[in-house]
Amino acid sequence: MDESIIITFANQKGGVGKTTLCVTFANYLVKKGLPVIVIDCDSQESLAQRRESDLKRYPSGDTAIPYEVLPFSLNKEEALFGFIGNIRKTRCVAIFDSPGNLKQQGLVTLFANSDYIICPYHYDRTTIPSTATFIAFLQKLKNVMAGKMNARLILVPNRHDARVGRRSELMLWEETRETFSRYGLVTPKINSRADMERFCTLSDLDGQLEVTQAAFDTIFKEIFGHIEADTENG
Repeated sequence: MDESIIITFANQKGGVGKTTLCVTFANYLVKKGLPVIVIDCDSQESLAQRRESDLKRYPSGDTAIPYEVLPFSLNKEEALFGFIGNIRKTRCVAIFDSPGNLKQQGLVTLFANSDYIICPYHYDRTTIPSTATFIAFLQKLKNVMAGKMNARLILVPNRHDARVGRRSELMLWEETRETFSRYGLVTPKINSRADMERFCTLSDLDGQLEVTQAAFDTIFKEIFGHIEADTENG
């Protein structure tokens, strides 16, 4: 890897598994041999608190720390620009877990400086229109930025339950996938499984790779152009 890559997990709709996928994708990248840092931009600092909890559960002598988890407030624009500038000087994959409030100060700056925005969503009648609104927001932001925002959008249908959905709903979800694909890459579905109801910031949990493999491989190939990481340069 020749330069840093900034990936932001985002969606204005809560409960779509954004934070869980943020961590599980970080764990996936570490397994690929890539240097990773995770930045927790949520005001509640749930990821940073989870790291502290994980370290208490698994003492550092027993488990190697695969990546840093850094809490960072988006409220100060100047500090954010400096922080992103420092990331660009390193060779790592920086994964931001963003707050869900589109009015959050600094969020536009983060989006504008991201290389990829990964948006998890559900196939249901509440999340689909909310996600569509988020996509429209990003499109408007790109237009306003007039070529200065080059983030590529990746959409992840998450927590999919194949047992749910009438025929009319299944048709709607397929139409939604086709529509969303006009604005970004839509990955294979990540099925709803008990393995994905929890996460660890020190290692992937049993069963998670099986659930996320197809989606994460698709994302990895979109970013790096191949499936296997170039660990020699990582």
